[in-house]
Amino acid sequence: MKNNIIQLIEKYLDGAITPAEEEQLMAWYQEYNEADAEWLSENADEEEQVRLRMFAQLQRHITVSSGKPATNRRWYYFAAAASVLLIVGLAGYFYFPAKQQPRNKGNVQFAHDVGPGSNKAILTLGNGEKVVLEDAKDGVITEQGNAAVNKTDSGRLQYNNISQAEGAPIVYNTLVTPYGGQYQLTLQDGTNVWLNAGSSLRFPASFPRNERKVVLSGEAYFEVSKDAKRPFYVSINSGTDTAMDIRVLGTHFNIKAYPDEQQSVVTLLEGAVNVNYRKASALLTPGKEVVLNKTSGKMNISEVDTEGAVAWKNGYFLFDNEKIEDIMRQVSRWYDVEIRYQGNLSGKAIAGSLSRYKNVSEVLNMLELTGTVHFKLEGRRITVMP
Repeated sequence: MKNNIIQLIEKYLDGAITPAEEEQLMAWYQEYNEADAEWLSENADEEEQVRLRMFAQLQRHITVSSGKPATNRRWYYFAAAASVLLIVGLAGYFYFPAKQQPRNKGNVQFAHDVGPGSNKAILTLGNGEKVVLEDAKDGVITEQGNAAVNKTDSGRLQYNNISQAEGAPIVYNTLVTPYGGQYQLTLQDGTNVWLNAGSSLRFPASFPRNERKVVLSGEAYFEVSKDAKRPFYVSINSGTDTAMDIRVLGTHFNIKAYPDEQQSVVTLLEGAVNVNYRKASALLTPGKEVVLNKTSGKMNISEVDTEGAVAWKNGYFLFDNEKIEDIMRQVSRWYDVEIRYQGNLSGKAIAGSLSRYKNVSEVLNMLELTGTVHFKLEGRRITVMP
């Protein structure tokens, strides 16, 4: 049935659909939406308005591409297919493949566009000197302790051993990604770290023989090099009442611990980690995450779809019925824009997937397609409205 519907959509886009086939396509959409959509409102009239709005949106996507060459219609085909085949709730649902480039300008008002974030960060050396990495030349930047600091041609920072001398003082470096930036780092022990926008990582240029310990603020994905003799620790929320320590040996996990968010989240993809908070301890297995509520001080473990936790690292946004305020914090960090709110937006939530490498106007247009929120973009300021 699914393949048949997709074929009908493609025929519609090509202008080759018969009246009977068009009636079948529209009837199927109405029946599917009636049977499977999950509404968050008890108001039947409101449900019908949403259903009609999304149906009109599907028709608009299909109609707007008529008459264009096949290569230019490809994005509209995927968008229309997704609009039909994915469940649409009152909160809204959208899906656009990351590599497809939309042409529709939508309704977002903007004076000029804002491009996506990129590889940029500032490295603070042991002596306090700061290195702007996007301006630094590829190759060895400097030496720190027993390690050479190298910027690769792929835009990654890598620490390589140059000496095994014992007794040398530990030299700490700090890598900071600003809003609109991200960066990848390979530590001296071979551990790989991806740092999201608005984050910082403090680490030794060379780890001592007994342990490996780093301090994180913000969000990072870790692939820890195995070393049974030296456990790897990540400290978050340092210097606060919600400080946590994560202990690992060799594993893959994501930590989200921004100071301006009410939760700290540790998500495990591979291996095992031990999370310590005050006197409590939690052992995570793959596919689970621990969430610390900073207000209540409670720590909860649950099963989770790990894809959402690392979506940012893989180049896309993935929202699972997230509040619009949470979504806009991600937009603010990645595009380095100011967010303002106008009107009542309580209870507004959106689910869907979208590439992080689109201009901000395209992201806002896609969010608007849900009919849940509207935006105005002025310079680097976004106003969010019902």
